[in-house]
Amino acid sequence: SICFLRGFQKNMLKDLFNPKVTIFITITIAFQILAMLSSYLDIGSNGLNKNPIKQFILFLIFLVCIGVHYIVVKCVINNNSNIMMFIKGNRVALFILLVFSYIQLLYLISPSNFAIPVEIIGKYLEDHNYNSPWYEAGSYIQTLHRVNGLNTESGYLAAQLLIIFVPFVLASIKNRINIFSPKTAYNPLYFYLLLLSITIILFCAKTTTGLLAILLMLLCLWLTLSWRRKISFSILLLIIGLVFFILATSSSYIMNVVNDFVFNKISSDNQSTINRYGGTIALIVTWMKHFILGVGYGYHDYYLFQNVPTWATTNNEFQNSWLEYKFFPILSIFFGWLTQFGTVCVIFVLVYISKLLKDYRAFSKRIKLVANENYDHKIIDALRDSAHYFFCFYILISMFSFNWSDSAYLIMFFFFVVVRQNLKDIILLNKKDF
Repeated sequence: SICFLRGFQKNMLKDLFNPKVTIFITITIAFQILAMLSSYLDIGSNGLNKNPIKQFILFLIFLVCIGVHYIVVKCVINNNSNIMMFIKGNRVALFILLVFSYIQLLYLISPSNFAIPVEIIGKYLEDHNYNSPWYEAGSYIQTLHRVNGLNTESGYLAAQLLIIFVPFVLASIKNRINIFSPKTAYNPLYFYLLLLSITIILFCAKTTTGLLAILLMLLCLWLTLSWRRKISFSILLLIIGLVFFILATSSSYIMNVVNDFVFNKISSDNQSTINRYGGTIALIVTWMKHFILGVGYGYHDYYLFQNVPTWATTNNEFQNSWLEYKFFPILSIFFGWLTQFGTVCVIFVLVYISKLLKDYRAFSKRIKLVANENYDHKIIDALRDSAHYFFCFYILISMFSFNWSDSAYLIMFFFFVVVRQNLKDIILLNKKDF
């Protein structure tokens, strides 16, 4: 309510929504009405059918929740000081998450000494999925021996670390600036150690998403280097890879992680892999059959059961969980978007993101015309790169599953939207805020 009051007081609400965005939202709502009615009539009396009025209300609530996140970010982050406070808050949140994650990691090393802390974290702080047996031993890590931070599962922790926190770290390294505290001198050792601490947790999460996140981080880090440093870094990676190989062959723990979450994931007889492949194929087939409008918000279950390949329906998880409880989880967020919302709506969002990043690149070039110090340029460049890393990681990880609409992701998304407007003001009005 305070944010809304501030918005009214500063006459901000009239500028909250771009006319083009308002048109897009209107088109999306209209398309969803058509898609839901079409699916409702197509599914008919099947038990998986849903009340279109109820689903439409749920969809509107979903849109309103997204809109509230945008309004709060817009009202709170309206100047340079607030932008820098937000980024500093990102570092604080990262440190808190790493502390909890390393307590869980220490439990794997010494269960007797850290059982009580992980039980407290698991009972009072973790986000639980109450339909799963992951907490039978007290907490997620005590049951599955995989670091999950404060998330329902380890894959979500990996996605959170990569998408929410890593962009600012990589942008600082690339631009040689301490984006968390620009007045403090850049210390490369600090940021490399921070990246290493994240990498260790990603590996100990024992999840495919975590291992993919490590590869993406290394690739982005390699791309930021000069050609001479690229060669040196590649040689260093080869040495590290050799050392890792030696350690892996002599350590059952490391070898089990690699086997369970790399080779066994690729294996065709892995139950999780079968369901992921089958579910993704079902999503693609459903999307292709409802290419323009999609099937509507929440109507995917029926169509996924219809289009999943037969070879993906004989495993225990499919038979005893999905089929029994009549739900089909979306295991590829990106194709889930296409399936539920249709190609047109997803293309609109991708075009918007592309235009957003294009503006950041343009601002980075033009800001030199209105700023006097190189310090200003580095901040703008770091914000530009952070935005690119965020959206790149977000879209790539969306090929898998994670809580894409959680507040943390929405706030980060709208942070870059709002910062773009602030940078536009700096250029157009020649403000010297940074």
